[in-house]
Amino acid sequence: MIKISTTFKTRQPLHAFLLAAVLMACAPSGLAQPVDATVPAASAPTITISGADRQLDENLRAHLRVLSEPCSAEQRRLDRLLPEVTRDVERAAQALGYYQLRQQAGFTAGTPCWALAIDVTPGEPVRFGPPQINITAGQYSGSILLPNGEIEEIDPFARLLAESPVREGAQLLHSNYEDLKSSLSAVAVEHGYFAARFNRSELSVDLQRNVADVTIDFDPGDRYQFGTINITPIEELSSRLIARFLPFVEGSPYSSEMLIKLRESLNDSQYFSQVAVTPQLSMNQAGGTYGGDRQQAGSHRGGRVVPVTIELTPRARRSWSAGLGVTTDIGPRLTLAYQDHYFNRSGHRLKADAALSPARQEPNLSYVIPMRNPATESLSISTGYLGQQTDAFNSDTYRVGVSYRSIVDAWLLGNEWLRNIYTNFQRENSVINDLREQSNLTISGINWARTQSDDPIFPTRGWRLFGQISGASNAFVSDMSFLQLHASGKFIHSFGPGRLLLRAEAATTIVDALEELPVTIRFFTGGDQTVRGYQFNSLGALNELGEVIGGKHLLTGSAEYDFEVRPGWKMAVFYDVGNSFADFAAIQLHKGVGVGVRWMSPIGPIRADLGMGVGSSTEKDSFRLHITMGPDL
Repeated sequence: MIKISTTFKTRQPLHAFLLAAVLMACAPSGLAQPVDATVPAASAPTITISGADRQLDENLRAHLRVLSEPCSAEQRRLDRLLPEVTRDVERAAQALGYYQLRQQAGFTAGTPCWALAIDVTPGEPVRFGPPQINITAGQYSGSILLPNGEIEEIDPFARLLAESPVREGAQLLHSNYEDLKSSLSAVAVEHGYFAARFNRSELSVDLQRNVADVTIDFDPGDRYQFGTINITPIEELSSRLIARFLPFVEGSPYSSEMLIKLRESLNDSQYFSQVAVTPQLSMNQAGGTYGGDRQQAGSHRGGRVVPVTIELTPRARRSWSAGLGVTTDIGPRLTLAYQDHYFNRSGHRLKADAALSPARQEPNLSYVIPMRNPATESLSISTGYLGQQTDAFNSDTYRVGVSYRSIVDAWLLGNEWLRNIYTNFQRENSVINDLREQSNLTISGINWARTQSDDPIFPTRGWRLFGQISGASNAFVSDMSFLQLHASGKFIHSFGPGRLLLRAEAATTIVDALEELPVTIRFFTGGDQTVRGYQFNSLGALNELGEVIGGKHLLTGSAEYDFEVRPGWKMAVFYDVGNSFADFAAIQLHKGVGVGVRWMSPIGPIRADLGMGVGSSTEKDSFRLHITMGPDL
């Protein structure tokens, strides 16, 4: 039986243990660990290994020290190196669990360089038996007292143990065993167990049973708690507002994750140009237990604490921005924005923005109030105007409303969704097919949105989802009643040499008659973002004269594939389908196909698509150019 063990007889600070682990890793070892290495191709020895799978082959090559021998080495010199080769092969194989490996090796001197042939029969690898991992009971269990008064139960080691590859029946890899020990130490540090130690850590290989037995007795020791939280006062914002960003309170169990979350929240708040959140680890000290509610904050034998210092530099109070863009749907567009980032010391914000183009004018003004958790909640009071001029209709819409935005967990869909609950009063004047309409509506609704991607500008994989329920009632300051459901999504994933982009949108409206709906509540399709190959908003339900009047329902979809043709440039092919309609029994989907070019510019992708409508439409078999800018998600 072979044993590899590390046992500490006295409690040591974790930093001492980590230093010892580093020194042990650097010292010569009886068992080689897999590492990456390559052999130069030019004037290099020829190494031939037979009988090994890819993983074993790579590890054997990585640990052959004879590769440093000059190409001119004589046969006698090479033959004397065979015992060293045998030992290297044995160590490299045992690192991957092959303790029963048989081998034959031989050198051949030659020109331009010598060659080495190794034939191995790995045999059955050693496998882990049931790991005996004990984390001292009662030392690390506890709870976190959250700022909202709720208690969150914790077990910081449970996920690590559940996901560890050190499990019964798995092939023995010595690196997995060492990684498990390192991970236990890392998790201990992240959660404030600064006096953690291994009472016993042992890996025993029983060659008769062909089983590796793992025994680990890990004592996390005392868990440190957050001590005094010192917020450096700033004139621009109140300390009470800044304290509401804290995801922990004094007396909560220490967690580096909570410190990272706090730093990210303060950075994302747009109040500050610089954020420093510093745990005073050198200042932790023993003390008495906390009284009152703080006594519920977790295990605190000895009451060791880590004070936290928060230093903030406020950003400039006001900012302005302007931008230019162009799309074929709405033409050239000018955007202007102004923001007062802290209108008062309570962190209220004033925002004004405008997007102006020949087809669409949209100025808005809003006053934003941070709520109980300013990192995830805000209340906005806003007003705005939307003017639209298209071939299908013209409209002028004036709006005033209030909305509550928060980051929430969505049922069955995971966490960190942006939820928006709103009520808007709008007055709309419109002209469609020479028919003038006017409406007053109080529209209330709720929507959820979330985007995930591996890159915010040029993602290779990611997705975006949006869902909304909205409506109005003639019993509450509205000319009519309706209920509308709306959902959309986009999915991007690497596929072959390029990317596959899928997009879908669906909506339905419950209303007595289509003609009752104001124009801006109806659905139209066609254009850059829906069905390419057709003019913007040129598709929809038709009246008796064949004129587009929009629809109660909407259904669109798109499949696109793009691939790089040279650095910074991509080609794309696409297929779009969709329409809006007045009745499910009269669905008529229009189709568009085409090709496109993408330039990955410094400000984001710029797309030029040439699409052709292939549906039953007056635009059938006609080509249309579509130009768009902005991120894919």
